[in-house]
Amino acid sequence: MAALPLLLAGRFDEWLAAGATPPPPLWLFVHVPKTAGSSLTAEIATGLNPYRSLHIDHLDRSRPALERYDAAVEEALLAHAAEPFRFASGHVQQRHVARLAAGIPGTRLFSMLREPASRLVSDYLYQRSPMHPLAEEVRRRIPDFDAFLDLPGQRNRAARHLVPAAIVAAGDAAAAIAHLEAHYAFIGVQERYALSFRALCALLGVAHRPPVARMRVNSEAAAERAEIAARLSDPALAARIEAANALDMAIYHHVASRWDAIAAPLEAWLDRR
Repeated sequence: MAALPLLLAGRFDEWLAAGATPPPPLWLFVHVPKTAGSSLTAEIATGLNPYRSLHIDHLDRSRPALERYDAAVEEALLAHAAEPFRFASGHVQQRHVARLAAGIPGTRLFSMLREPASRLVSDYLYQRSPMHPLAEEVRRRIPDFDAFLDLPGQRNRAARHLVPAAIVAAGDAAAAIAHLEAHYAFIGVQERYALSFRALCALLGVAHRPPVARMRVNSEAAAERAEIAARLSDPALAARIEAANALDMAIYHHVASRWDAIAAPLEAWLDRR
């Protein structure tokens, strides 16, 4: 059995054995935007190095972003062949994940999820904030949250990073969950960040300390965030978000419900280590 189902079933000793041994040549964090991934990366990179960021120049319009990530991945493979790094992360989509895993056999994957409506709100506000290199363009092109929800590229955003494009296109939740359980060693949830981080440290074999890094936190949009949060109580808007992001919802609820079940025994298991 792959590692992730063992974790979600509460079989922690078996999960650790399956996920951590033998040590992989590369741990790849598939970073779904606005899941506290920048903070997590900063924490993990202190204990799991060398580290490589899989990033692109967002101001480069010479080719689509996916193609720029293709190039970043090829550069990373060449760099790893010359001087291996142990940990990499980035907003890569599944085709990039597959290429890295094929190029570095034995690569192990982990990721984090967040409740999809909350993730959407956070991503919308971030893209309009001074922290984003294209904020002015985003504000011109996307005047409000409703317009953001209508963007095809923002639908099922987590699934686009985690599972093959054919599964996303089909909206096949069962296939998406099966893919995650077959290929990932760990998937945590932001709503249980402290426990997720602690379990991840055990898996990666890095010293655990309470997480302190808070990276890419947008604190300048409190009023707009509160306004959108109030709107989320509208059943019509909630239904619209769920319909447009059904695959993300299914993936999240599958994983989060199991975290609800394992949280207490996992904490006890970690305490005994």
